[in-house]
Order: sequence, then C-alpha cells, then structure tokens
Amino acid sequence: MRNVRMLMTLLAGTAAFAVTPSKPLFGLRPAASPPLHALRGGNVQSSLAGVLSGAMAVPAASGIAAMACSLCYIRQAYVFSLSYGLAMAGIGGAVLLTSPASALVTAHAALVAAYGARLFAFLFWRQQFQPSYDGMAKLKALDKTPRLQRTPAVLSTGLFYGLMSSPLLFHLQAAPLAGLAARVSGVGCAVAALGLAYEAVADQQKSIYKIGLRAAGKDDELFVGGVWAASRHANYFGELVFWSGSFVAGLPALVATGVPLYVRALKGLSSGLGLAGIFFIMLSATKRLEGKYDDKYRKVGGVPTQRYDAYFASSNALVPKVL
Repeated sequence: MRNVRMLMTLLAGTAAFAVTPSKPLFGLRPAASPPLHALRGGNVQSSLAGVLSGAMAVPAASGIAAMACSLCYIRQAYVFSLSYGLAMAGIGGAVLLTSPASALVTAHAALVAAYGARLFAFLFWRQQFQPSYDGMAKLKALDKTPRLQRTPAVLSTGLFYGLMSSPLLFHLQAAPLAGLAARVSGVGCAVAALGLAYEAVADQQKSIYKIGLRAAGKDDELFVGGVWAASRHANYFGELVFWSGSFVAGLPALVATGVPLYVRALKGLSSGLGLAGIFFIMLSATKRLEGKYDDKYRKVGGVPTQRYDAYFASSNALVPKVL
C-alpha cells in the first residue's frame, strides 16, 4: 500500500509543471480546455471535465472504480467480476459526460463504457438468470475474508482499474489529435472494438452451449466450437485485444508537446502498469485453467481421450491457432 500511495502522489503532482507548447509534434496539440456545460442548478459537468482533464484524473477514476468495487462487501469475488464491469462502465461514462470535443475521445470512452456495461450485464445474467447455473454457490465459497477486512482489496483494485483506464484519461487530456497521432489513436480504437466483439461472441457461444448441456441433463463438457475451436480461452484473448487497443488509442498522448519528460514517463508508467497487470492476470488464469482442463476433460480414469487430445492439438491456449 505504501507503493500505491507514492504512485498516486506522483500522478497528482504532474500538473504543476505543465508548460505552454511552441509547436505541435507529430500532429499533436496540447490539451484543449474542456467545454463548460453547466447542468441545471450547478456546474457538475464542467467540474467533472476539469478533474478528468487534470492532474487528479487517475485518482478520480480510481475513486469511481473503488465505489464499484464496494460490491466486494456483498460477495468477495465481485471485486474481479461485477465490480470490474461496473468500474469500466462508470469511468467510460464519466468521460462521456464531459462532452469531449474530439470524436476519437468520444469513441474511446464509448468503447470502455460499452466494454464494462457488456461485461457487467453478461455476468449478472449468467449468475441470476441462466438455468441451473450454480454461480452463487461458487461465489459464497470464496467469501473467506470478513467484510471490513476487504477494504484494502477494494482500494487497491480500484487503483488498478484506474490505471487500466488511464490511456483513456490521457487521451482526453491531449485531445484533439491530428495527423499521425489521430491515425494511431483511430487504429487503437478499431482494435479495441474488435476485442470487445470477439469477447462478447466467445462468452455468448460458450454460455449457450452450457445451457444446452444442462437442459439435456448431460454432464459438463468442454466447448470446442465457434471461436473456441482455435483458442481454448477465447474470452481472455478478446479481453487482452481490447485493452491493447485502448492502450494504443491513448499512446499518442504520451508524446504531447509542452509536457515535461518525467511527466510523460509517469503517464507511460501508469498506462504500462495497467496493461501489464491485466496481461499478468489473464496469462495466470489461462495457465491455471489449462491445468484444470487436463484434470477434468482430457483424462477419464487416467486415460487421455482422443477427442480432447485432438482439440488440444488443433488449438492454442490463448492466441487463436490459424495454421
């Protein structure tokens, strides 16, 4: 937690050293002043724009995420499931509420919000409405920490989600982009959209298959069709593609003119930590599930089955096998 506090302090202090640029670099221009749109009875929207466009952007996003992570007090495992989706929907939605002048920032924010909303809706539907799904029993079994002792997990995970969303925040601060920078950001948004669609298809295909098995009264089997035919963890692959795209979309903001080198380094560190963190989590989960597959699906009484041997030979654990 000491390292977390140091990182938040460094991020919060970067705005004090901003200087006025002389000329744009690679088509980048300094962050434009956000539009001020006063809501009835106050200036909530302009205040939000000021916070997310300033030095406290990452701490503010982490605060939004921490509020979503408070679902952890209901079920401990929610911090990495429902809270994850809700946090990203909240952060992306908050950026959209600033009415960004850049269409690219709007697209980037909409993608992050859609990613979170889709994930939250899918997990909630699977948990509450899928026939014969025993998700609640599994979740209850993971409640191993007393509720008040879950606060460090709420705060640290909220910070992590804030770091994951930091490319979007830095994109907002550097907008509008032009030239090469805009093209790079556009490519990143396109990649993120592909990752979002791929993961959504993967989740739905597998869920429909599992619902069919339960409805027919059959034992659980590994799904080997659809996008899962080439990737044994297709949903994880889609997630990594999405966050890689978001990172690329915000990358040009790291070389914006008029920003001290060490501030760029801190922003790069923030973005890199978020991306590295989700890669570490997904790769670790993939390795763990590969061992589970070996025990549950490939061996029947200690004898490997030809069906699953063939599937494992024709697919990759994560990146789809095309040859």
